[in-house]
Amino acid sequence: MAQENRDWGYEKIQGALSNLGHTNGRTTIAEILRRHGIEPAPERSGKTTWKEFPKRPWELIVAADFFTVEV
Repeated sequence: MAQENRDWGYEKIQGALSNLGHTNGRTTIAEILRRHGIEPAPERSGKTTWKEFPKRPWELIVAADFFTVEV
């Protein structure tokens, strides 16, 4: 969940797990993420992965392509 939703903090992950029927504390989630080398949400959300890199400017590239004028 933390890797797919990089802006989710411990409490958001805790709520999502609660909806699935799991009861975990905030510190347990923090410890699990730390053990797996996953940074806390503020550091995690500021980085762009290579998988996301081509997708982010895609809308701008498509829009720019339609608004070009041949000279």
